[in-house]
Amino acid sequence: MKLTDWMDSPKTTKKILFYITYAVVLVFAIFNLTEIRDAIGYFVNMIYPFLVGIAIAYVVNVVLKFYEERVFSFLNKKKLRLWEKCRRGVCVLLSFLTLILILGAIIFFVVPELGSSLEVLVTNAPVYAARLSNEAAKLLQSLNITQEQINSLQLDWASLIAKATELTTGLMDSAVVFTTSLVNGVFVTVMGFIFCMYMLFSKEKIINNIKRMLYAFLPRRAAHRAIEIGSLSNRIFSSFVRGQLTEACIWFAMVYVLLTFILRLPYAVLISSIVALCSLIPIIGPYISMFTAGFILLLVNPWYTLTYIIAFLILQQIEGNLIYPRVVGTSVGLPGIWVLLAIILCGNLMGIPGILLGIPTFSVIYALLKESTARRLRKRRITNSQAIHNNPELDALPAGEPGGEPHQE
Repeated sequence: MKLTDWMDSPKTTKKILFYITYAVVLVFAIFNLTEIRDAIGYFVNMIYPFLVGIAIAYVVNVVLKFYEERVFSFLNKKKLRLWEKCRRGVCVLLSFLTLILILGAIIFFVVPELGSSLEVLVTNAPVYAARLSNEAAKLLQSLNITQEQINSLQLDWASLIAKATELTTGLMDSAVVFTTSLVNGVFVTVMGFIFCMYMLFSKEKIINNIKRMLYAFLPRRAAHRAIEIGSLSNRIFSSFVRGQLTEACIWFAMVYVLLTFILRLPYAVLISSIVALCSLIPIIGPYISMFTAGFILLLVNPWYTLTYIIAFLILQQIEGNLIYPRVVGTSVGLPGIWVLLAIILCGNLMGIPGILLGIPTFSVIYALLKESTARRLRKRRITNSQAIHNNPELDALPAGEPGGEPHQE
């Protein structure tokens, strides 16, 4: 084909226009990052109640599917007309009652115990600090270190305690501000709850309407691809929410039993809560909780810290190799390096919410990239072995000639 014929082809014209448009948009975005960020923030604030409703719906939907597909599966098989009409309402009601009971149990049993543990920790902080200083001094003396060297290494515990108290006060102030924000955000919560109820009762209808709109306004192939991506995203996000919530509950129970009945260490509820919250962050979350709990126990007794870290590492191996694959499974199917990339990038952009949203988002991107790579290799008739080992036979093949067996995913 001549160059002029190639340039005049409609497909080439579309590609050139696409690349020009892409370059213009990219340059505009680079020189207007602040304005774009502000516009995105304004848009997010406008639809924030809707986002809250989606978040609540995802959590409630985990319990809803459990009731619909497992608890009442025997009624589904009978196909009773009355049950078909009231099934969704009954299951939604039971789902909210279940979550309310769980939250009530946390409020009435865990929160008071957590508050008392924090109060005891703050009250006894000077005693713990003095005890830690004495233990450190004894350890240095046993290593034949002179008193002058010990004094030179002496820490200003009063200053450290003052800093810790200041930090605790700041946390309390933050808690007050957070509580005030919750009170001021009642409208957002109520609207989000309304959106949540609508989506739970009409999720099949909403999905069908979206499919109809896609097929009505997009080419059939593009609409089909959009539906596939939406289905993949929904499956990954639902699995992530279900997996991380289950993981948090398992960690809380295991650490509480370990500290209360086996090791008999203090602050069992406080440490179990920290571990459960940090377990929502894959890979690095358990280690953050381990060092945080280790520091708390270090103030009480250094040997408590050593005992806890050894027991926690053993518990982590048991949970990761035996419990997690059976109970939770691979919730997102994302390699570790991608998880770390999602944590770093999305965490810097939006903090903890960014991490929780970024990991399943990166999982969707990873799945699409993996699928696209496999499809292109199959189209070019290149096997996994040839692609990985950079087989020189590929360079000797004429264009369009198969390079071996089609790539198998």
